[in-house]
Amino acid sequence: MVQFFADNFYSCVALAVLLVALCPAVESKIAIPFALSVPIWGSNVLTPITAFLVSYLGCMLPVALIIWLARKIKNKTCGFVCEKFSDKLHNKVQNRLNRLGEKNSTFQKCLFLATFVAVPLPMTGVYTGSLIAGLSNLKFWQGFVSIAAGEFVSCLVVLLICLLFENSAFYFLLAAIIICVIVLVYEVIFNLFIKYKTRSGKNAK
Repeated sequence: MVQFFADNFYSCVALAVLLVALCPAVESKIAIPFALSVPIWGSNVLTPITAFLVSYLGCMLPVALIIWLARKIKNKTCGFVCEKFSDKLHNKVQNRLNRLGEKNSTFQKCLFLATFVAVPLPMTGVYTGSLIAGLSNLKFWQGFVSIAAGEFVSCLVVLLICLLFENSAFYFLLAAIIICVIVLVYEVIFNLFIKYKTRSGKNAK
């Protein structure tokens, strides 16, 4: 994949970084070190500020749409579709949704959501945060602003890590890709195991 971008986007690095930042789970965690990787881009490598801005923009582009879709599905659908979709989604983000419950103040909810998005780890970025915001009782603008603030911090943390360790962007990129792959594989295996265990329990009855 890296070679594909290097071959086809060498003269338009910003577009390649934007596309990478749009990818779920990947987002700025990989987009920023990707943008700063000299072995990939050579003299066309982006400046730190440009890498930050393009990655941040790419991450934020789908936020409003995801929140809106999650809210529409939550409010407008019912019966089979709502139950099936909501059950799967709630299983993924239930603990986070519980923390955004009625007992918490609006400020606490926004702070939790921003903190959750700010952690630069797989499955804690804007996509999951947008789903949480859409399924919670936060207002649309409150969810959006919280995610925007959290993603700003996340991008800043990743950028600082790349800058603090000289010539580390490429190795940070490889490490981030490996971690993302491991997490995704774990998620798939874990879900398959849960399904198998559930079916076995039903058959035993």
